Amino acid sequence: MRRLLCLAMAVVLVQQVTAQQFGGNPPSLKWQQINTDTVRVIFPKGMDAQGKRVTDIVQQISRYHRSSIGPLQHKVSIVLQPQTMQSNGYVQLGPFRSEFFLTPPPSSNDVGSVNWVDQLALHEYRHVLQNNNFRKGLSKVFYYLGGELGQAALTNIAVPNWFWEGDAVVMETALSLQGRGRLPAFFNDFRALTLANKKYSFMQVRNGSYRNFIPDHYATGYMMTSYGRKHHGQTFWKDVTDDAVRYRRVFYPFSQSLKHRTGKNAAAFFKASWDEYAAAWNAAEKPAADTLTPATNTVTHYKYVYAAGDSSFIVSKSSYKKVPGFYERDAQGHETLIVRPGIGFDDYFSYRNNKLLWTESRFDARWGWKDNSVVKVFDRSSGQMQTLGMERRCFSPDLSFDGKKIVVATISLTQQYQLKLLDAETGAAIHTFPNPGNWYYTYPKFTADDQHIISAVRDQEGRMALIQQAIADGSVKILVPFGVQTIGIPSVQGEHIYFTAAFKDADNVYTLNGNEVKQVTNRPNGVQHMAVAGDHIVFSEFTADGYKLLRTALSSNTFVDHHSAWLQPDFGEGGNILDKIPAGEHQVRKYPKTHRIFNFHSWLPEIDDPEYGLFLHGENVLGTLQSMVGVRYNYNEESPSVSASLLYGAWFPYLRAGVDYRMQRYLNVNDTIQIQWNELDWYGGLSIPLNFTSGKYYRYLTLNGNYHQVTRTRSGNSKYVFRDNNIQYIDLNGSFINQRIKALQNINSHFAQSLQFRYNRSINGIPAEQLYGRLDLYLPGFSANHSIVLQGAFQQKDTSLRYAFTDYFVYARGYNKPFYEHMYKLGANYHFPIAYPDWGFANILFFNRLRGNLFYDHSVAYNFRSRQDVTYASTGGEMFFDTKLGNVLPFTFGVRYSHLLNTNPGDPLRKDRFEVIVPLQQLFNY
Repeated sequence: MRRLLCLAMAVVLVQQVTAQQFGGNPPSLKWQQINTDTVRVIFPKGMDAQGKRVTDIVQQISRYHRSSIGPLQHKVSIVLQPQTMQSNGYVQLGPFRSEFFLTPPPSSNDVGSVNWVDQLALHEYRHVLQNNNFRKGLSKVFYYLGGELGQAALTNIAVPNWFWEGDAVVMETALSLQGRGRLPAFFNDFRALTLANKKYSFMQVRNGSYRNFIPDHYATGYMMTSYGRKHHGQTFWKDVTDDAVRYRRVFYPFSQSLKHRTGKNAAAFFKASWDEYAAAWNAAEKPAADTLTPATNTVTHYKYVYAAGDSSFIVSKSSYKKVPGFYERDAQGHETLIVRPGIGFDDYFSYRNNKLLWTESRFDARWGWKDNSVVKVFDRSSGQMQTLGMERRCFSPDLSFDGKKIVVATISLTQQYQLKLLDAETGAAIHTFPNPGNWYYTYPKFTADDQHIISAVRDQEGRMALIQQAIADGSVKILVPFGVQTIGIPSVQGEHIYFTAAFKDADNVYTLNGNEVKQVTNRPNGVQHMAVAGDHIVFSEFTADGYKLLRTALSSNTFVDHHSAWLQPDFGEGGNILDKIPAGEHQVRKYPKTHRIFNFHSWLPEIDDPEYGLFLHGENVLGTLQSMVGVRYNYNEESPSVSASLLYGAWFPYLRAGVDYRMQRYLNVNDTIQIQWNELDWYGGLSIPLNFTSGKYYRYLTLNGNYHQVTRTRSGNSKYVFRDNNIQYIDLNGSFINQRIKALQNINSHFAQSLQFRYNRSINGIPAEQLYGRLDLYLPGFSANHSIVLQGAFQQKDTSLRYAFTDYFVYARGYNKPFYEHMYKLGANYHFPIAYPDWGFANILFFNRLRGNLFYDHSVAYNFRSRQDVTYASTGGEMFFDTKLGNVLPFTFGVRYSHLLNTNPGDPLRKDRFEVIVPLQQLFNY
């Protein structure tokens, strides 16, 4: 029963997945702040303009746009992070803070063209208000009992993730000219399913799939929340969430509140909202086009396409089975892999003169919030890969027609946007274009004479235009006037310019005919990219099975710039506020890094069977100090303990210090003698976490060193007096992970290594020593989603038995721990998928995948008393169930059968063993 209770508590508390990068900024970064009664905005020196803008938007929303979620407000800290090229933001409890990653996404199709700082403020501050107003009823009780994460646990169970994000997308749409709710590409997912007549159940959409394409909770959430606002009023969701977080109905409180107020539970509400949107989508024209890519049972994306002559094309291709690659596709449909790109912040590539160009990520080895890009060039003629040696914050490279120059879109740490010309051989910058309006350039392209650059740009008001900028003098000609439509990737074909844009209800291909824009394709769903080949155009369009390549005759027609009613919602908030917000008089001051340095925020359970604990956690807003104090109980030893620890991450090594006092530990020597003692452990040390990720591999190296001072005293009625009361020892350990990227369905990486080592040794003359090492090697199996895992482990310990270090060895499956001085283990595993059920029940448990593993373990232990090597070998199988708990939380459990080939020292008569595998710790690693 206690394990079930702990599992339930773990499920409750793990809902808070922090995006915080602990110790991610170097100590040289100087932080400033704007501090008001509503918000504290924290930003690096030199970013006053962004800090003031965020403050103004937040205060405007706080004053005039809270009624639809509730009146409660608590001050929040917002940290602006300009050094990362990730485009994201988050709000969390535990501690209560928000972080904005200030680099805009390179594609306007993803989230639109609204000024990125403005959009982050609109979207993320809605999450702040949600958290503020969900501290009610039972959720408020848990706030007082468990702190901020206590509240978060209850509110994330009560309120589904689709509402959190859908409601925030509604507000970014209601308070701006655009927002994702007015973005045709945002609806590509559900519209593709509708056009293909694929209707998935609410549970399937909530839990995703390894087999089928399923829209995410952003698209689901906006569809449902916008439907609720339209049919039930502006404050409808405030009332529903009020019921839910108070737990007025204990089971399924959100769905039950919907049922009470509308007669529809969550599943029925989802169906009604989808049906309403589907009515508009089904009415769209569905012109014929030839599909070039084959039908497949696996979701496959052909996202970008370039004509390569002789009726062949260069395409990017990825699937749920295979990682992205660039392929040549000939006239007969045969595909040949050219090269696979590495890890990047953008999946775009360009092609010209038999060369492919793209960018890949480069990460600072120590500071997690510092990263850049490098330009990669692959020459098909020579088969050579070139990495332009200079790292910079850039996207979307394009090669000039003469092959001598490369243009990239760049962004500085102070949010200045520029186009730069690079030398195609060295990567050195040779020219920077003027940009007085600080427009954000996207997907620049050379004109055929290499004298101009064509690029879509976003202005500071969130409008987009297509421009032509001269290389010689920087002069600009506006080809397509600024407007609220998004503009995608241009393509230059001689004197003709083609581009994708969202002038109507779906992104389509357009061309410039003189000064007039003509429509080339008229597809019912979003067109991503195009290539002109003779009198035909080939383009990638999003479908229910991924991006597919289609072909149609090349023509152009006039059109009317018009969006249907479903793309023009009115949420009763008064419309766009971004051009009406007055600039406040804000004083910028230095932010002291010691501000609320401990910042205790939550009580959390610790579950690592057989130890269970409860700890008070703290972390400062900048994420440089973690503190913890609490109690723990070991059920095996029936031993309580108290402990406290600090981890400081602002310097190059993490610094660690702590104390652990364990009481009433005991050891049975025989049937009549029991050793009982108390143990005080003071420790300190350092860690160095390093990130060497590049190319197609994630690489992480972590080195740790700790010093322990242990004092033992007898406890209770124990008559035993320790020979060694004071022990000083060092604990040196580390790990290295090298893992190739993998596709969604791949159980493991096709090539990876994981190395762990640990060395413990007494340093005050007491004979106590232990050495441990483990290597796991991952290899491809006989099918794309199969995996071979080979394991080797070794552990050696001293034989004096004066002191025992923590045992990390993973023994042969099915056996109890043997008696030994040193031991090694070799293991072989073969993992394979069995089925993808996509089935669940009662919105409690959903089965995404069933997979198996066949194993063989062979271990040999040296018994130093008998002076013999003893073999422990086993074989068997495991079956794992990859599931989702409560429609949100990934959770894997399984069963294992082990056949013992040798005698088990703990149970000599048993040769077969069945076990249930419930890894509780995975819940806290999610």
